[in-house]
Amino acid sequence: MKFKLVSFNLCPFVQQVSIALSLKHLDFETEFVDLANPPAWFLEASPLKKVPILIADSGQVLFESIAIIEFIEDFAEQKSYPTDLFERSRERAWIQFINQMMWSLFDLSVKGSKEEYGSVVDALHKKLDELEAATNGGKFLFGNTFSLTEAAIAPFLLRLNYIDEIAPGLLEKARHPNLCAVSTELMADLRVQNSTHKDLKELYFKQLGKRKGYLSTLLSEEYKTSNEKALIY
Repeated sequence: MKFKLVSFNLCPFVQQVSIALSLKHLDFETEFVDLANPPAWFLEASPLKKVPILIADSGQVLFESIAIIEFIEDFAEQKSYPTDLFERSRERAWIQFINQMMWSLFDLSVKGSKEEYGSVVDALHKKLDELEAATNGGKFLFGNTFSLTEAAIAPFLLRLNYIDEIAPGLLEKARHPNLCAVSTELMADLRVQNSTHKDLKELYFKQLGKRKGYLSTLLSEEYKTSNEKALIY
């Protein structure tokens, strides 16, 4: 079976699904849509009018990233979740945690003052502290095997690295040594590198510029000029 992953070029949740599909060696292609001017077929196919959606060659459509990732795990012969029920549920819970943490990146991008931005950073650091404490010092979050939790966190860490280039201190090696090591490992992984739009970094900085928050003041001038409306991703 072949799949079409429908994406928007900035969406981290689509990236999660792309990594999961690659992890399972499933046959898929990615089609990007403009969410500011979505095609009629997308509006008909997507119940929430959002990405990601996954379309099978049979015509069946799935939506919502976590539901799609669960389908991929069930569909593929290669399994990623632990066989132990408690451990399996624990990893699923951490994926939910990571997806909630993803919205902290949006909060960072829209806060207008340095003080407001700092408050979001403090809250994010506490969440990272919790995740750091749950890691076991392996190559990845919970061991030495690339799993669906890595598929979930890679888009978050990638964007965290982008923000850290203009506002250092988001991921601190002294405070989060395991997460820093996992980030380095994931950024070098081809499944992660191949899961994004080729111009993601530039597009992300342009998006930060459009949001006119504190972070936008730290960008180079080329990213500050647009008056276009920023989308949520």
